[in-house]
Amino acid sequence: MASNSGDISAGRRPWLSRLFQHIPPGQFTRYLVVGVWNTFFGYSLYALFTALLTPRLRFAYIYASVFSNLIAITVAYLGYKFFVFKTRGNYLVEWFRCILVYGSGMLPGLVLLPLMVEGLRYGFHLERSAAYIAGAMVMGLTVLYTFFGHRHFSFRVPEDAAHDAATTEKEPPIEDIVEGVMREPATNSANQG
Repeated sequence: MASNSGDISAGRRPWLSRLFQHIPPGQFTRYLVVGVWNTFFGYSLYALFTALLTPRLRFAYIYASVFSNLIAITVAYLGYKFFVFKTRGNYLVEWFRCILVYGSGMLPGLVLLPLMVEGLRYGFHLERSAAYIAGAMVMGLTVLYTFFGHRHFSFRVPEDAAHDAATTEKEPPIEDIVEGVMREPATNSANQG
């Protein structure tokens, strides 16, 4: 009786299995790769704008957040379009939808950011670094929200294309491929003897 480790872990976490069952293999991984790059890029812009604007503006970190997000959203859009969701055409519509998804995720962050900055300043006595730490924490809150927003809104596939993709033959899970490869030499030697 062969045991499939994927089935065991899915049995322990059925909610996780249901969450990812409709995602093509590798798509979420590619999303995370683009996301890691864009998080680094976006946070670097946020830190740069915060450093540049702090001597000139009160609450500079709010302005830095808005400016850096607009630039990072455009860079992320290009990565998602060509590397993750691999859609064709609709550049302006998808870019606008991408801004809407990120914008709707950014609004709670703009409310949380000042609260977190002040909490870090007064609760942990982090004067200069509070805005940077709070910015990193807020950035981390949006990963799953934006993935599903982009997948189901920004880069959604029309019904007929989605139906075609669902009816094409899917690749077998990696466990089945490995099990078949491991079994194959034994089968060949038994046939030769």
